[in-house]
Amino acid sequence: AGRKVFANRKLGNCLACHANSEMTDQSFHGNIGPSLDGVARRYDTAHLRGILTNSKMTFPGTIMPSFYRFKNGARTMKKFQGKSILTAQQVEDVLAYLKTLKQ
Repeated sequence: AGRKVFANRKLGNCLACHANSEMTDQSFHGNIGPSLDGVARRYDTAHLRGILTNSKMTFPGTIMPSFYRFKNGARTMKKFQGKSILTAQQVEDVLAYLKTLKQ
């Protein structure tokens, strides 16, 4: 389930910014953020969860969105205000997928 959220252009959209060799079946990998190859070796589960839920706490100034935060930026469209990008379950699913990326 996490792999699907990760690749979904309307949900995680992780490939817009990150390359991921495990997803060679998907096109248009980004290079704005670091490659996620081996991310499970670089960060423990708690750290990855923190990055997913509110990336700005780990990387001040990042353009990566906070996927599970209810207070959004100043220019958030009205229909998205007060809502998270992903559900708690989707965050956990993406986290489980990221934990498989050891190479």
